[in-house]
Amino acid sequence: MKSIPQKSNNMASKEWKEWHLTPNGWVAGTFQHDFGRNQVTLPENRVLTCVYKETIGPDNNALSGYGQPGFYKDTNASVTWDCSNTQLISELLEKFGSCPEHL
Repeated sequence: MKSIPQKSNNMASKEWKEWHLTPNGWVAGTFQHDFGRNQVTLPENRVLTCVYKETIGPDNNALSGYGQPGFYKDTNASVTWDCSNTQLISELLEKFGSCPEHL
């Protein structure tokens, strides 16, 4: 039976990117990488903002010296802001799809 690697967050890479849904599609926004943050001006015509987060780090085997070292990757996207026009948001999500899940 294969064991599931345990997570170790003390050396994890924690990066994220904002994505803004506009009438023209998804527009990349501010992002945080290991070496700093790049602030991007919000699009004036945004109707929805989400943040995609990605954490990659060594598992406990990688830090212990025992067993086969490995890494884990956790990802998620969540809405952080929306305008009050739910019909427009629905139409644009239908046209352009859900929040991009990449940095």
